[in-house]
Amino acid sequence: MSYGPQAPPKGPLLGLLALILGVLGVVATFLPIDLTGVRAYVAWAFGLPGIVIAAVGLLGHRRGKPMAAIGALLSLLALVIGAIAIGNVVGVL
Repeated sequence: MSYGPQAPPKGPLLGLLALILGVLGVVATFLPIDLTGVRAYVAWAFGLPGIVIAAVGLLGHRRGKPMAAIGALLSLLALVIGAIAIGNVVGVL
């Protein structure tokens, strides 16, 4: 139990960034643009940093934890989509 002055919660920047990366990871794979050769890996490029930033955003005394949690779920979905896309390229799925 601390009796000193409490520090104000930090801002929601990490939660917002995780949310943006998660949305980009899910959407970028399905964009109708020419991504020949890299389409299967685009979701991983946004999903992995999204998971890390969301984990940091969920720790500690911060605002924006719901955004970080949704960003973590979307980043996890992006990683699943990326794994399915890589499986299709390799020929496993």
